[in-house]
Amino acid sequence: MRFERYAIYFCFFLAWAALIFVTTGGRSDPSWLSNWQRWDARWYEQIWLHGYPASDPRTLVFPPGYPLVTGVLSRLFFRSFLGTGIFVNLIALFAAATLISEWFARKFSVSPLVVFLFVLSSPASYFAFTSYSDLLFMFLLWLVLWLAVSPMAMPGRKGLIARAVLLFVLPWIRITGFALASWLLDRRVVAVSVLGSLALWLGFNEMIAGSPFYFLHAQELFAMPSGNLFQGLFFSLERLFSNDLLHGFAIPWLQFAFLPLFYFGALVAASIWLVKKGENLLAITVLSILILSHNQGVWRSAVRYDLPILPILCLPLLAKHDSRAASYFFKAAFYVLVAGQFALQIVFARIFHSGGWAF
Repeated sequence: MRFERYAIYFCFFLAWAALIFVTTGGRSDPSWLSNWQRWDARWYEQIWLHGYPASDPRTLVFPPGYPLVTGVLSRLFFRSFLGTGIFVNLIALFAAATLISEWFARKFSVSPLVVFLFVLSSPASYFAFTSYSDLLFMFLLWLVLWLAVSPMAMPGRKGLIARAVLLFVLPWIRITGFALASWLLDRRVVAVSVLGSLALWLGFNEMIAGSPFYFLHAQELFAMPSGNLFQGLFFSLERLFSNDLLHGFAIPWLQFAFLPLFYFGALVAASIWLVKKGENLLAITVLSILILSHNQGVWRSAVRYDLPILPILCLPLLAKHDSRAASYFFKAAFYVLVAGQFALQIVFARIFHSGGWAF
C-alpha cells in the first residue's frame, strides 16, 4: 500500500513539474533552462567558482553549503551548476514533501496525498527549478524535525548525533538555520550545536571580511532596506492600504503587502494551534523561523523565506473539528487555499523566468 502511495506521489510530482514547464514556455523556448539562472542563483554559482574574495566579500550573505554541494556534484556528474542545482532541488522537494506527508498522516491523521499536494502548491515551490538553497534547507529542516519529534525513527546515540550534525549544518545552507537555537527553549540540549555553528560562522566572517557580523551589513549592499520585524510589518500594512491596486500594481501589492501579511498571520495562528495540541517544538520552530524571515524593513522575500514552514498551515484546516459544519468549512478553505496557491505559483514562476522579481 505504501509503495502504491509513493507511486502516486511521484505521478503528482511529475504532473506538477510538467505544469511549471508548460506554463513557463518550456515547449517553445530554446533558452528555457538557462532562463532560470536569475538573481541569487548567479551569486551561488559565483561563490562556487570564486569563493569569497576579500576584495568583495558581500556574498557572505549566502552561506557556502549549497554552492559547495551543488558545485561538487556538477563537477562529478552534470558539468552544469544550474542543471545540478535544479536536480538537487527537485529531489529535495520531492523528499521533503514525501516525508512531511507520511509524518503528518501518522501523527495528525490527515490524508497524505492531500498534504503532498499542499506542499507542491506553495507559491514559492517553483524555486526548485533554479539554483537557490531553499529546497535543500527545507528537506534538512523537516528531516531534523522528524528525528527530534519521532525519536524511535533513530533511537539512542545515533539519533542524537544525527540531530546534532543536522542542526550544525543547517545554518551553512541558509542563515535561517540559526533560528533553531530556539530549541533550547524546549530543553533540547542538542541545539547547542547551532551555537557552535554560529561561532564558526562569525569566525569565518572575521577571517574573510574583518568583521564577525559582516554578513548582516552585507544585506544592505543587495538593496535590502535595514529594519526589523515591526518596521517590516508597518511597511506592509501601509502598502496593503495604498492605491497600488487602483494604479495597476497588483503584483507588487501581492509580493510586498498582502502575501507576506497573510502568511505571517496564518503561521502565527498555526503556531498557536500547535501549542494547544501540545506540539511545542514544532510551534517554537515555526515562530523562530517566522521572526527571522520577517525581520526586515521590507518583506520582499518573506514568502520564499517562509517556504520551509508553510506545510504547517494545512494541519489546522485538515484536522478533525468539533462539528461537521466546522470540518466542512475548514476543508473548503483548504481547497480554496490550494487552488489559489497553485495559481500564484504559476504567475510568479512566469515572472521569475522572464527576468522579473518574484520573491
